[in-house]
Amino acid sequence: MAASDVVLSGLGIVIAFTMSLNLLGLIYRPLQFYGKFLLCFLSMCTCASYGFFASILLSLIGKKGLSQWTAGRAFTTLTCPLIGLKIDMKNEEILRKTRPAIIIANHQSELDVLLLGRIFPKYCSVTAKSSLKYVPFLGWFMMISGTVFIDRQNRGKAIKALDGAINAMKKNNQCVFMFPEGTRSYFTQPDMLSFKRGAFHLAIQSGFPIIPVVISNYSHVFNFRKRILQAGTIDIQVLDPVTTEGLSSEDVDDLVETTRIKMLKVLKEISPKAAKEPTSDVEADDTTLLSASGTANGSDLVGTIDDDDVLEPRITRDTDASEISAALSESATEETDLTPDVSKVIELDNRN
Repeated sequence: MAASDVVLSGLGIVIAFTMSLNLLGLIYRPLQFYGKFLLCFLSMCTCASYGFFASILLSLIGKKGLSQWTAGRAFTTLTCPLIGLKIDMKNEEILRKTRPAIIIANHQSELDVLLLGRIFPKYCSVTAKSSLKYVPFLGWFMMISGTVFIDRQNRGKAIKALDGAINAMKKNNQCVFMFPEGTRSYFTQPDMLSFKRGAFHLAIQSGFPIIPVVISNYSHVFNFRKRILQAGTIDIQVLDPVTTEGLSSEDVDDLVETTRIKMLKVLKEISPKAAKEPTSDVEADDTTLLSASGTANGSDLVGTIDDDDVLEPRITRDTDASEISAALSESATEETDLTPDVSKVIELDNRN
């Protein structure tokens, strides 16, 4: 039997199994959850493979900056109809008109990677842990599409990568996307974790504006703890750019706080009414457990583009090497004190 026949047969079996789970889910809802979750995973692998070859072609014609945009759009376009998800996005023109910039958004769950496919403007790349470049499908695509990889174990390489990111943004007039919360919140009500400062330091160092993007609370659509993945609408709103011109490292804390307050206000306004109601003590305990839990088995398979991956270097135009080293040391301490690294994209979570 030819290799292609084996692949097609295997794919057919997986598709049949997935559809069976969805049908049985009409009787027992958790089965539908796993069926849709598997569809998302298969779609992600398919679109990452497409993105890999698209990146090669786009690089040849001098359009490499479109690589992550085209793969993200393909992922969202293919997956949303399969799981019955609708995304309503307001003020999208801000993302198209403002380049270069640091784009930030609130981070709720594994489903965010699907939403990124809708948020991403053209000429935008992400940051990620360097280990992800070796992951099949997604890692291959990320390597060739211009992802900014950060080696969190090597300060020198991390600083060099950040400098390279700023230079690339200036040269190619492109944006970088980050999650300032640093990990998934899993909140069932409109709220956000405290922001880490890496994205804001990077914006001040480069002089580029920050574009906040607010994703409504969608726990009514996706809730891993309750095994919910159902049809619904998620609202996304792009806020006005926040300028960083004339700011220094001394202004970082104020910039972080004012930006978070603006985003939280909009988050509460655009989230569904059901999500605004206080959660029970049991649900709150479950959320806390999820947010504070350690890395699950297989957790390094796929990583998100979290702000803690940038290592929060307190870099300004006048910062010397000793200050950079001290900043990196401090950021490592902050990461340990705040939350363990549980940031993943789409993974079969086995924490239960």
